[in-house]
Amino acid sequence: MHSQTTDGFHPRTWGRYARMAILSLVTVLVLPSCQSRPSKNELDATVASPGDVETLHKIEQERAITPESVAGKPGYQILDGVAVRDLPEYRLGTGDILEIVYHINYEKNPETYRFEVQDKVNVFFPFQPQFSSTAMVRTDGRISLPMVGEVMVESLTPGELTAELKKRYSRYIINPTITVSLQEFNVKIEELKKAITTAPRGQSKIAPVTPDGRISLPIIGNIQAAGLTLRQLEKMINERYSAYVRNLQTTLIVSEIHHMKFFILGEVDKPGEYEMAGQPTLLDAIAKAGGQRTSAALSDVIVIRSEGLEKPMLFKVDLEKCLTSGVLYPGLTVQPADIIFVPKTRMDNVNDLIAKIFTKGLYGVVPFTSTFSMNYDLSNKYIVK
Repeated sequence: MHSQTTDGFHPRTWGRYARMAILSLVTVLVLPSCQSRPSKNELDATVASPGDVETLHKIEQERAITPESVAGKPGYQILDGVAVRDLPEYRLGTGDILEIVYHINYEKNPETYRFEVQDKVNVFFPFQPQFSSTAMVRTDGRISLPMVGEVMVESLTPGELTAELKKRYSRYIINPTITVSLQEFNVKIEELKKAITTAPRGQSKIAPVTPDGRISLPIIGNIQAAGLTLRQLEKMINERYSAYVRNLQTTLIVSEIHHMKFFILGEVDKPGEYEMAGQPTLLDAIAKAGGQRTSAALSDVIVIRSEGLEKPMLFKVDLEKCLTSGVLYPGLTVQPADIIFVPKTRMDNVNDLIAKIFTKGLYGVVPFTSTFSMNYDLSNKYIVK
């Protein structure tokens, strides 16, 4: 009798979900062949003396990645005249730890100050001091003044408020002289500084991405973070803060990464889940799992990818050609939540694939949790060729 998973689902239930997922996958992507060398079995160099090492270095220099050698090739980009691999931008996930650094600009700003909620406004009548008063801008943006009552001041400049008050008080005073000044202002910035200032870190805040994918920040509250790139989240946070606090800019730093994992199953020495460091290739992933067994069919390695996709995709990679040619597939790296299956024999049947990966494979080494799920509706059938 099978035991249930931590989420309360029976293994057969997961098998059904897996079948539905894979049968609705996009058409199988068969990657192109590796580039072959002029002679398949010819060695580039044999090191048997110090002079051979110099020869080896010359070959490395000739094959070095340069802007000219990768011009027009996919998987590369040119930055400041240097050719680098075009890696996908990292997307935040649950468990990541962010540090939000706050920059408050105190430099001179040519724009006229506009009243904000909680500012204290001083209205002074030099010739009729009995009408003078100080009022705080309420959350509705108004203040209460003698004789004229409620006045909307939020977003007005001191000059605009002065003109409005002269117009209102002229009903009671001939040619009133009024001076409007700020007694307290930038109250939100002071509140924010109190909330974010800590002795060891200065004006910054540590924000973990919670299991529901959110982070919590002062003033603006909870905000979605999981699935966004660092630039996207930074832009969103600055836009939220701009509605409450002027002259504020935030910078985001990823201090810890926890969620990046991939799964490798089948004919490897140590199948299971592994954390990602950088952008490993499929061969890196197999090496991390202890290497392939002698029974492994590297010509039919299967990868299931679902992270960031509306529907998961399934594709096959011929790693045997990579090993015989010595040339890797450019731009093909393992992505978070990838499932890599190294079969023992050729994978000709979708049902065999489901059974080997899900029923007998993934469930056997990694219990399903909230971090991994496939629940796509059955819509179309695709044949794996």
